[in-house]
Amino acid sequence: MAPRHSLDFCPVCEAGLCGVRYFPAQVDPDNSLRSVPAHGLIICDECEAIWVKPDLNTPHQFPDPESPRDPIGGGVLWGGNSRWATKEDLQALDWSELIRPELDIAPETSRWDDLGENQSDSIA
Repeated sequence: MAPRHSLDFCPVCEAGLCGVRYFPAQVDPDNSLRSVPAHGLIICDECEAIWVKPDLNTPHQFPDPESPRDPIGGGVLWGGNSRWATKEDLQALDWSELIRPELDIAPETSRWDDLGENQSDSIA
């Protein structure tokens, strides 16, 4: 599934879009595990290259193909609480200005509902 908002085409595979995957804050109520603040990753929707900083010129990594995990918080990369970032998520991360609007995909033209993605974000 393609990201709603992308920074650019992937410099690794040159075929995918590098979008922002958003991970909400994870708070451990028992304090037995570490809490993780909300954060984003840049992920290519084709080759799954990951950047932990919002800069495609920094080093990238690839997830474990059998158990893809968030390299910052350790949660699942696909599903769970993670999602392709909405405009609100991008604002919370302070990454809105990095997005190329001409690469945006309108939720109406994709299958967000079928795949459980949140449609709170509208494209004007």
